[in-house]
Amino acid sequence: MGNSIFQSIRKNKTGILLIVLAAFSTSVGQMLWKMSGHFLDGYFVIGFFLYFCGALLMIVAFRFGDLSVLHPLLSMGYIFSLFLGSIFLGEHMTPFKIIGTCIIFAGATLIGGGDAD
Repeated sequence: MGNSIFQSIRKNKTGILLIVLAAFSTSVGQMLWKMSGHFLDGYFVIGFFLYFCGALLMIVAFRFGDLSVLHPLLSMGYIFSLFLGSIFLGEHMTPFKIIGTCIIFAGATLIGGGDAD
């Protein structure tokens, strides 16, 4: 099992990197939207640009990896959002949020590691 995860990572490494960058970019974009206070200001514009870049990265990523590996990794955006909200917006991290984050990470890893031939 463990070996197949590493084989899957090697096989899809470019796509994995791009999809994780896409998840991060969209998470930062959404955080900036939240910080804009629903006004058309710098935060909103930069947030929109980052979200757009994340969408483009996602499209490109699917050219460099298997859909069954890459799509579950978009859930990494939930993990990034939790930490970004905590650091920049002062949102509280509860034990349940931390446990949920660990479950998301484990699930994405296990699902993504199942495609090695």
